[in-house]
Amino acid sequence: MAPVPPGTSFPFLTLDHVKLERAGRCLLPDISLTLTSGEALILTGPNGTGKSSFLRLLAGLSPLSAGTLTRKADVAWLGPDDALKPTLTVEQNLRLFTPHDTEAIHTALNQLGLTHLLDCPVRLLSLGQKRRVALSRLLLSDAPLWLLDEPANALDTASSTLLEGICRDHRARGGALVMASHTSLDIPGSHHLIFGRAPSYNPSPDRDNPTPRWRPAAIQRRSSPFMSHLRRELYLAFRNRTDNLTGLLFLILCGILFPLALGPTPALLQQAGPGILWVCTLLACLLPLERLYNADADDGSLDILQITLHPALIALGKILIHWLTSGLPIILATPLLAIFFQLPLAALPVLLGSLTLGSLTLAFIGGMTAAITLGARRSNLLLPLLTLPLMTPSLIFGTLACTTPVGPTCTANLSLLAAIFLLALPGCPLLAGASLRDARS
Repeated sequence: MAPVPPGTSFPFLTLDHVKLERAGRCLLPDISLTLTSGEALILTGPNGTGKSSFLRLLAGLSPLSAGTLTRKADVAWLGPDDALKPTLTVEQNLRLFTPHDTEAIHTALNQLGLTHLLDCPVRLLSLGQKRRVALSRLLLSDAPLWLLDEPANALDTASSTLLEGICRDHRARGGALVMASHTSLDIPGSHHLIFGRAPSYNPSPDRDNPTPRWRPAAIQRRSSPFMSHLRRELYLAFRNRTDNLTGLLFLILCGILFPLALGPTPALLQQAGPGILWVCTLLACLLPLERLYNADADDGSLDILQITLHPALIALGKILIHWLTSGLPIILATPLLAIFFQLPLAALPVLLGSLTLGSLTLAFIGGMTAAITLGARRSNLLLPLLTLPLMTPSLIFGTLACTTPVGPTCTANLSLLAAIFLLALPGCPLLAGASLRDARS
């Protein structure tokens, strides 16, 4: 979605006879409203009446049951979770979604009294400090429309006052916000949407006042959301490189133990070697897949990603970086392991080519099944049960390509292996994206 041009004044958000349902229960039977520059909408009501569901609806994270919803502005999202990685510092967390320079980050943190915690790991912060770090992400965003779900959670009185000032400044610049909060905050001149048995919409008393125009705090260099997503995933993979090496260590151990178990017979090692290496490679590449989406889903980062990027592109980026950081090192270690099985040098090109196609196919199929099992109980058991049967054709063709002499038969098996990968390339990210959207809606 394109940003709102500076100096523009028109409705940021328009709802026309919108109906909201959740788990078969009607939360909003019929609501129509318009939110323009400088306005605020406060959602109030008891727990479980649909305030968070309504915010997710406005953000595009949940589907409409009826009516039309029109957004003409970029969205900054603050959910109930802070979307912070505990092992990263405050500055590193802020750079994950908002690639600003250090000066801009210092300015945002200074407004919330957090400058002294710039290099502190998030795991050492209190709940209130973590919430203020999440709030500082809003200050670094150039989005005119803020959607805030319980932003005052864990904040003390002084921090709540800072939050009120931030909201006033944002509205004074022409921004708008929608907030669900049980905490009484001073948001003057705001609309109120009351949830409960009979949801009601109360307009602001300042409805006729002149509407301010949106003025971004600073011109921010915008990059492709997908490229930013790839950089983010690559950075997180590098920070968690110890986890990514688990599969490589598993492959090396299996590559050493199997020749010891089979004995020193060259003919037996050469015959069984390609099949063993294929199976061990599949299992090694499967190990890190369980964490592909779980961490982002648990801390709320997945919601922020889905607001700025299509779920299929989120899955595609995660799959590519997963293969680059987990699958590629495993492939590069294969020639060393081939020595233990006494495989001839002439067989290495076919072995490496087949394993490359097979590991890529596994990354895409595994990325799809990891999204399907996201949030399921015992997903660590479901993931291999769903993934490995789908990899059986690749295992068969890949092993046949390595055990047959170079020629038409070998080429045919490699072609079939490539065809399976080409089928998985577009289909798996689309199915993974649909599963991510449904799992988080």
